[in-house]
Amino acid sequence: MRRLKCNGQLICKVLRKISLFTLFTASSIGGISIASAATTIIVDTTLDYAEVDDDIGRVDNYTCSFSAGQSGALFSPAPNNKCTLRRAILEAGVRPDGDRPITIEFNIPTNDPNYNAALGIWEVQIDSSFIWEIKRRFISDDGGQVTVDGGTRPGGGPAIMINTNSENSPIFGSSLEVRTANNTFRNLGFHGGGQIILYEDHNLVESVWMGLTNNGLQMKLASTASSQAMRSMARGGIIMPNSASDNNIIRTNRIIGANERAIRVTSTGSNNLIEDNFIGMNANGDVPITSTINCSRSSDYDSSLWYGGRGIQVTGSHNIIQNNRIAGLHVTQATNETPPISMEIFGIDNVVTGNTVGIDASNKKVGTCGQGLLLGGSESIATANHFYFTRNGFDPGDIGDELDAVIITQSFLEQGSRWIRVWNNIIEGGNNTEANFHAYRFSEGVNEDLRKFIPAKITSIKGTTISGTNGDRLLPTTVNPFCPNCTVYLYLDDTDDRIESFALLGTALADSNGDWTTTISRPLSAGEGIRTQSMVNDNQTILADPVPPFKYYAALTTTRLSDVLYTSSNAGIIPILMLLLLEG
Repeated sequence: MRRLKCNGQLICKVLRKISLFTLFTASSIGGISIASAATTIIVDTTLDYAEVDDDIGRVDNYTCSFSAGQSGALFSPAPNNKCTLRRAILEAGVRPDGDRPITIEFNIPTNDPNYNAALGIWEVQIDSSFIWEIKRRFISDDGGQVTVDGGTRPGGGPAIMINTNSENSPIFGSSLEVRTANNTFRNLGFHGGGQIILYEDHNLVESVWMGLTNNGLQMKLASTASSQAMRSMARGGIIMPNSASDNNIIRTNRIIGANERAIRVTSTGSNNLIEDNFIGMNANGDVPITSTINCSRSSDYDSSLWYGGRGIQVTGSHNIIQNNRIAGLHVTQATNETPPISMEIFGIDNVVTGNTVGIDASNKKVGTCGQGLLLGGSESIATANHFYFTRNGFDPGDIGDELDAVIITQSFLEQGSRWIRVWNNIIEGGNNTEANFHAYRFSEGVNEDLRKFIPAKITSIKGTTISGTNGDRLLPTTVNPFCPNCTVYLYLDDTDDRIESFALLGTALADSNGDWTTTISRPLSAGEGIRTQSMVNDNQTILADPVPPFKYYAALTTTRLSDVLYTSSNAGIIPILMLLLLEG
């Protein structure tokens, strides 16, 4: 796929998303573009077998139907003529390229010992003492183009549930390691602690359950063998660990109780699409509790608590994280450990949009135990996300300080044009005293000129007509709040002491002096006010490096939200002393 040159513009990001989506859906049924199957492998049992050779002991190179004569390698059909899922996966990887694409199907009888008639599902067992992976027979082979579709049960959800830890081992089950490209996995359930690990590109994982019981209503522990094992909760997730983990689609999955991350992209994985996933909830998208999430800290697993696990982490570039729902995140942890952050996004040119955090699919406002969004890198956008009742993401002693924020930009990369645009997000804490104090802030890794930049101030509120100018310079800081030709965002908030943004009421464009006037969507009611945020539209407004030769943050850089809440009674008369107290 030809990469579109975006230069940080949102419209180009949308075009790139369309290009990525088209690549993965053309001539396909809900997934990657593939041809009709050249080879079909049919799994006919839920069991996994330990074949024994008199000379070498246990053997793990048996396939379902692929003989050594065909391959010229050490693979042969299993002596008992049973096609297990593990054998089918092995065979799919080592068949020659002329046999591709390959489809793995399931035709398991209902008299199988692991068929559940009440649920209409088969629980496939994986012996974790064997390797379970899709890999190439030779380095010159493709080895990919494998589709595994478990089908759906009555009422929806996967008909094939995979127990990756059939021995209930305290070191957990086997992960499905995918070392090839252009594979599809859908309508499968995983529990037992195994992960799905995608080492290469153009793979699709969709409509997969991870960490749930067979009925999908609760989390299933990866192992109950010891109290230590139970601390890892469900453990598994979907992982992209390589620089070659590019152009993958991860969508419509249900992941709960992930001990590391529910979805993780590391080592500069790029152009991945992560969308429409439910994280931290059951298969219905619910957190079945009667109030907000209980975030009691303990290293031991407590069966009375809800453990949604951890969220999404992306450290690559050109990735899209959109329309995911994350709620009820909680893990077993000591007092001084960082609670699970819903989204951690680092790299260049990532888009985070349309995600909902803290509200389950039943619209129940349960919150989550850690911070909402941690950002770093450059040229990324976070917009149209909804955060409800996120909590302090770092040390408990940080409550009320600059790090007690729903969204934090932690750092900017030195290369690139150095901007991050965070705007038009709904951020609310409810009436929960533990909720994050600030809507958007910067960590100390960000230069003071941006970290302490005062956004536009409002000088007049007359019905729906709002006027203002530059923020006030606060001594003794040398940060210059002059913001010519900047865009000003106006957010609705209430009059409690928490900095929130319930809605974007309007925008304004300042003139060359920083003055502006606009009309908001509705007049303020009693107990309401407006918080402002500024965005620079040129490359010479906010210093990024005050040492010659001076460097500036680029156009599209957004400031924090104002600590000042502007109301009809105080607009234009905020005393400097009050500003010092509020903004200092």
